Order: sequence, then structure tokens, then C-alpha cells
Amino acid sequence: MVKMTVVLMAVLLSSCGYSQDNATRWQEDVDIYAKKLIEGHIDPFHTLTQERFDNEIVRIRESIPHKTENEILIDLMRLTRKINDGHTSFPLWGLEYDSFPLKLKLFGNDLYVLSTTSQHKDLLGSKLVSINGVSSLEVVRLLSEISPFSENEFSTAIRAASYFPNVAILRGLGIVEKEDEAKFVFDIQGEKRETNLESSRSPKLDARISHFNDAIFSADEKVDKNLWYGSSSDNKTVYVRFRRYTSISRMERFSRSLLGFIDKNKSENLIVDLRDNYGGDFFVGLKLAQQLVLADTINWKSGVYTLIDNVTFSAAMSNAAQFSQILNSKLVGSPTGARPSGYQDMSQFTLPNSGLEVTFSKRLYSFKDTQRDALYPDVQIDTSIQDYADAFDRQLRWVLNDIEERGVADNKALQRTDR
Repeated sequence: MVKMTVVLMAVLLSSCGYSQDNATRWQEDVDIYAKKLIEGHIDPFHTLTQERFDNEIVRIRESIPHKTENEILIDLMRLTRKINDGHTSFPLWGLEYDSFPLKLKLFGNDLYVLSTTSQHKDLLGSKLVSINGVSSLEVVRLLSEISPFSENEFSTAIRAASYFPNVAILRGLGIVEKEDEAKFVFDIQGEKRETNLESSRSPKLDARISHFNDAIFSADEKVDKNLWYGSSSDNKTVYVRFRRYTSISRMERFSRSLLGFIDKNKSENLIVDLRDNYGGDFFVGLKLAQQLVLADTINWKSGVYTLIDNVTFSAAMSNAAQFSQILNSKLVGSPTGARPSGYQDMSQFTLPNSGLEVTFSKRLYSFKDTQRDALYPDVQIDTSIQDYADAFDRQLRWVLNDIEERGVADNKALQRTDR
């Protein structure tokens, strides 16, 4: 009987493409995953109880001999997602995976193509209907249960769409069988088109649409393409693009230059753009604010704006909340993908056998006296797929129109006073 059981187990392992050694190595990784995550996280059971976590670890461990590697990945992603904070994730870092040549974004319940290869540029702006007969909405639902770095409904939508093209995940979910291709159906201006797309390692997505309109401002001082400032033609309005974090020493030099520009030109309005910012060291953002508060010519009552969106994550969300207080900044755009109170300061460890990395939270912060699920704008301006197709920056345009209207109102008030 024992011999028969061993033989049966060997057959099962073989049918899943595993040797006993492979299964043992994955089980070792699962043990290390559980141990290090519990040891490192500041409060790993703030949502999921330890009993449920332990039971899931046992279930995953025992199921390894009967599952493919992709299915094991899905199990670990799903469990990590249940811990329920944006910095505790199983993001598949450490290994490279094939992807389909698409970058997607959800608008409401519809998934649209924002970027692809030049070969498929006719798909830009089209709606993805299905993949291998499974509706895109159903795939997004499945991805929402496992997507890393999800903290609220807004970041979940962003992350689920970003992991959609990953072949390993689609295979683990049972949506894709072949490694190298799948059947996609798109809605292009009301007409359905069926297309077989091939996957590859790091496809070159060189065709794209975006609502960020770079022609509105040009850089006067530039650290890189993601951190620079420019101004209006009369220098009265200064725009700061803050899409990525830099070192604190570079930010200090940059912010000193910015302060000098504002003082020299007697600038009155300030726009800090924190959209599409994945976060970093929020003390770097504070360094920027530390210099800006010294700008005496800025209209601190109503002339400061911070742009935020669903991809304002982590430290960027924290800095946006701080700017609303320190700089009396009006928040404009859409809700952030991070909570104003929650677990942050990410650390990580590597599973020795698979080489995959696991991230976890080291701190608990509260940047707003609220339990809301996101930092919400004072003025909500949502974007549409048509804005992307037209390169129309609706959120920044609202700010510029507000500045113009306020200027007209101030001039009329001044004229009345002169009479």
C-alpha cells in the first residue's frame, strides 16, 4: 500500500511537470514566506486572522505536488492580497515573464488599450471585449482578487489592468493554455475585431495614447523627465512635474532653484503635479514643501494646486495630504490609489528557491484624521478614454481655467475699488 502511494504521488508530480525535488523546494519557499512575512510586517494580522493565514499556508503547501508553478503563484498572490495593505504584496519580482503587447486601463467597467506595439497601433483606444472567450470584466474580477499593491478600489482597478497581459497569471487562472498566443476580441469604434496576439518577453510598447499634454508647459529647470518645473508665458504661474522621487540632496538643489525662480519672477500661482507618481521617500516631498513655504509672492490663500489621480500612490499620496495642509493646496483630479491612513514603508525579502520577492509594510501612518479609503480631491475631475485619444489634459486645464477666472475676478474687484 505504501509503495502504491509513492508511485501514485510520483505520477501526479510528473503530470504537473514537477519532480519531488521541485515540489520540496516550493514547500520550503512557502515555509520561508510565512516565517519572514510574520516576522517582518509591523502588524500582519490587522485584517486576516493568524488562524486563517496558517490554514491557508497548510493548504497551499499540501496542494503543491498537484499544481503547476503558475497555479502556485496565484495561490501565493491571493493569500498575500488577503493581508490587505498596499505595501504587502507578491508582485512576481525577481523573474521575467512573457506578456501580451498591451497596456490597459479601466474606465468604469470597460477596459481600453492605452499602449501597444507599432505593429498593433490600430488597437489604440479600442475596448477589450474578451480573451479566449472569457469577458474582460470577468478577467478583471479574477485579477482583483490577487493583484499586488492594491489598497482601495482605485488602485485595484489600476493594478488588475496592469497584470492583465501577464501570461503566467493568465495561465494560472486557467484563461490561457498556450504560452505564446491567445485570441483577443476588441471593439474598435463599434465594430468587433478578433485578433490573435503573440506574447513575448518585454514587448516594446512604442505606440501609446495619453491625456498628459506635455505641450502646455516646457521645462525651465530639469532633474529628469519626471521632475522639472516650468512656467506660464508671464511667469505668474509655475508648474512642477513631480512624477518620480529623487534623492533628498537632488530635491534640495531642485527646490532651491525653484524658490529662486519664483522670487525672481514674483510668481503668484503654483501647481504641483503628483499624478502617475508611484511613491518613494515622503521626506523628499517634505523637502520641496520646506522651500516653497518661503515663497512670499505666492498667493497662499487660493493660488496653490496639487494634481492627484488613481496612480498617486504611497508617499505621493502622503505628500499630497501634507501639501493640502502645509501649502494650503487645493487638491484637484481623481481619488488616490492609497489610503491616507494605513500601512507603508515597504521592505522585502527573496524566496531562496524560486528567486521571487515578497514585500511587506514596516510602518503605520495616519496623514489625515479620517478612515476614508482614499485621499479625495477638493475638486474631482475625471478623465475619459476620449481625453487620452485627444491628448487633452482635462485636470490641468481645469486648474489653468480656474487661475484665469480668478485673475479676471480680481481685476474686476480692483477696478471697482479704484472707482
